[in-house]
Amino acid sequence: ERMGLRHVLTHTGGRNPKGKDRPHPDNWTRETWEMSVAAIRQILKDTSGSKIPLAMEAVNSCNNNTPQSHVRLKKDVGDPRVKVTLDPTNMLHPGVVFRTTELINLCFDLLSDDICYAHSKDVQWNNMLPGLEWVVPGTGVMDYETYLVRMSRLKEPRPLFIEFLPKEQYP
Repeated sequence: ERMGLRHVLTHTGGRNPKGKDRPHPDNWTRETWEMSVAAIRQILKDTSGSKIPLAMEAVNSCNNNTPQSHVRLKKDVGDPRVKVTLDPTNMLHPGVVFRTTELINLCFDLLSDDICYAHSKDVQWNNMLPGLEWVVPGTGVMDYETYLVRMSRLKEPRPLFIEFLPKEQYP
């Protein structure tokens, strides 16, 4: 609050010792979910009195990786400071990679009041097995028309941060 922050961004992480964003068979177990909830509760307890939200970002290799898991996490933690960093690209998997309009609409239908920040990136799926490649936003599978329209309809403006790609790749 002294620094003027509007939120603090984080995610639930995973159990892979090589990195918090890497997949691990235990990332989706009940035990890991309960560990995630307990850790977030502890962070919020340690910062009680603060009004700064904890903006949870979905990461597809971790247990909070769908709009529904965002809703469940907020409910299970039970604190109004649990909010959302919206990153629909981090929710992609083969079942939705070509249905991003549905995914984006579901995100806004379930989460709009809790979104405090958003990420912009895009992917292409170029091989038989799920191997997504980062591309300039708007040149991959993400439905940016729907994403930006839904962002524009939120009650208050939210920052939209373009992630990952070197500036040389942007026209």
